Amino acid sequence: MTSSTTLLRPSDSVAPVPGRPSRRGLLAGGGALAAAFGLAACGPGRGRPSAGASGSAWSFTDDRGHTVKLARRPRRIAVLTDTVGAALWAAGLRPVAATDSGQGIVTAVGMEWDGVTKIYSADKGVKLEALAQARPDLLIDTLQPDGTLQVSSDLSAIAGIAPVIGLSMYRPIEEIAATADRLTRSLGADLTDTEAKAGYRKASDALRSAVAANPDLRVGFVFDIDKNTIGVMNPRTWAVLRTVDALGLPLVKVPEGADNTYSQAVSWENVPSVAADLLVWSVSSPLPVNPLWKRVPAVRAGQVWQPELASWYAYSWANFSVLLDGLATRVRSAKPGVGPRATG
Repeated sequence: MTSSTTLLRPSDSVAPVPGRPSRRGLLAGGGALAAAFGLAACGPGRGRPSAGASGSAWSFTDDRGHTVKLARRPRRIAVLTDTVGAALWAAGLRPVAATDSGQGIVTAVGMEWDGVTKIYSADKGVKLEALAQARPDLLIDTLQPDGTLQVSSDLSAIAGIAPVIGLSMYRPIEEIAATADRLTRSLGADLTDTEAKAGYRKASDALRSAVAANPDLRVGFVFDIDKNTIGVMNPRTWAVLRTVDALGLPLVKVPEGADNTYSQAVSWENVPSVAADLLVWSVSSPLPVNPLWKRVPAVRAGQVWQPELASWYAYSWANFSVLLDGLATRVRSAKPGVGPRATG
């Protein structure tokens, strides 16, 4: 596949500060006071949380291998990104403060805002003053593919408000949702997603069986970057692609794609050479009207699917059951060998 060198993703769950290339530039802040809150970094590995009554000591090891230790279980939780917020809300956790970037992520899990402080605005990003006024005793941030925290890594003031836990949103859905369940339970909340988890297991089995019955089918997840370019999503980065890859689905590879590469940009004249038999349109925008789209072999064969996900970034058992069920149906019926063979 001939492609350009631009590496992009469809959209960000939290918008960057205008004029800055970094997607983590959401605040400006002062010094860190984490030690005052009993924040401790321990060795690598994911130990299980310990929590008793609300007055008992509490600890949790996050996806960085860092352990937060507190004298008692935290009761006021703030989530700094809506991807983390949606995963925890779906599990049963109710924060006192949360982010909503307006991309439908928290809406996808039916989050109710009564009594929850909104700490995000499109022009300013996360609002430090509103966050502090919510008086959280624990903050939860997204862990980026490169190991940095999405919001907190640029903002020393964040750690002065409360200890920070980092959860990775760049793992298979099973790991993301399972960690959300584990954290929710450790914080004393009742899990509300048990039935959804059972549905997800059923959908996973359906996709695994469909792949086994059609093992030569190649699937590409694509989206539109601009009028000149389409993006092919990197299986090594995206939660959903890592999920279906683990279930055996053969995916179109991104050439030399690193773990922190979101996607490979492909110019329109090269889109027909994308080596996929089935294409999954991975954004909510309409399918392309570019005449070259109709020349793509998978498109000519009618093997294109645009899932009706509530949000691509709402990492919950229920939301992604929809994706796996739909994929199982399409994989089972699609014809392999439609697309061109990969080169290079």
